[in-house]
Amino acid sequence: MAGKKQKGIGLLPKLLMGVFIPIVLAFVVIGIMLFHNTNVTGVKLNSLKGIGSGSLTELSRVSLEESKNSLDKLAEQIIKEKALDVATQIEIYVKLNPRLKKEDLAKDPWLKQIAVQKVGETGYTAVHDTRGINYFHSNPQLVGTDLHDLAEKLPAFWKILEASMKGPASGTYDWKDADGKVRPKYMYLTPVKGTDLIVASTTYIEEFSKPSRSIEAKMKQIEARFLDEYGRKFVLFYLVILAVLVALLAVIYLYSRSVVLPIRTLSEVADRISMGELNTVIDINTKGEIGLLAESIERMQVSIKAAIERLQKRREVK
Repeated sequence: MAGKKQKGIGLLPKLLMGVFIPIVLAFVVIGIMLFHNTNVTGVKLNSLKGIGSGSLTELSRVSLEESKNSLDKLAEQIIKEKALDVATQIEIYVKLNPRLKKEDLAKDPWLKQIAVQKVGETGYTAVHDTRGINYFHSNPQLVGTDLHDLAEKLPAFWKILEASMKGPASGTYDWKDADGKVRPKYMYLTPVKGTDLIVASTTYIEEFSKPSRSIEAKMKQIEARFLDEYGRKFVLFYLVILAVLVALLAVIYLYSRSVVLPIRTLSEVADRISMGELNTVIDINTKGEIGLLAESIERMQVSIKAAIERLQKRREVK
């Protein structure tokens, strides 16, 4: 039998690669599009995670921003109303006590109860005059002091306070706590009608944004649960894809083998016939193109046998 020469890759590997590799590439592309952000010619394509977490993050951001703005406005209104309320009470008290001298104001216990009231959890009201002299404060050490002394130490605070000497004023300033922590405070100041006194109402603005922070914490929990669920679905997706690819590989292999084996058999038959084994049985029951090829080889076998028989008869005649 003549030596067989096989050049390059066989038909079976070619069929496997030709069918399986495009399928793998398709799954890879789908996986990238579903689970990874991509940038194609300057166009950003978000994955499912990007769309989900992005939408959740954007919803969280907008919700928190809106709720914080609403709560801040509400806090400012509450602080303002407190200042106006205390100013009205002082105005009424002063009118009811016309003999009360200004130098005796800070000594009046009833007026002190009116002037210094709580605002929120940690805030308070205080009273000073248009010269910047403090009359009532939650800190007794500040009573009687000139608030001009705070101009260099607390410029933002002093700017608001200075504006109040000409009329109602408000603003936010940073306040350093005893523990060194700096937090923003909001202050509203309003004059007491008929006097040169000014009521200041102030507290930490963050006191009123606690619900917003609670919402933020819950939104982060939801986002964390989403990412955790996404991670599990991500693993499950690739496990399913792996199982599908294995099944496809098995099916493609069996199908390719069913095509390649008859061709190999016919190749061996043709090789035997070429070597003179004219009685080789062609046992191929496959239909289609392979069946036609088997019939052609069978006809070729019959033709070669007939040709050899005619040649032998001619020799016998001679």
